[in-house]
Amino acid sequence: ACASDKSQKEALIPIGTMQKTVWQLMQVDEYLSRKTQADTAIQTALEKAEYYQRVFNLNKVDMAGFYATMSYLDKHPVEMKELMDSVEELSKREKLELIKH
Repeated sequence: ACASDKSQKEALIPIGTMQKTVWQLMQVDEYLSRKTQADTAIQTALEKAEYYQRVFNLNKVDMAGFYATMSYLDKHPVEMKELMDSVEELSKREKLELIKH
């Protein structure tokens, strides 16, 4: 069991890449949420899929690998917490950069 867990972990997307990808996907969700409030005719599922694919392409991540990594992290709460804490820190840093300018 340990050997399969180790090989599964080696196949995961690196935490730094996951951090940027998760943060950007959260931004997509927020953008689409605001956009649909202004225009209810938007097909959010289709647009969401298109934007998500752009984020995956930008970060050189394939969708299957992303969701496999998230599935692994769902089963490993300590590692998931580390990822989400790093996403929160990235969010704070970006907010501070915006305030500076």
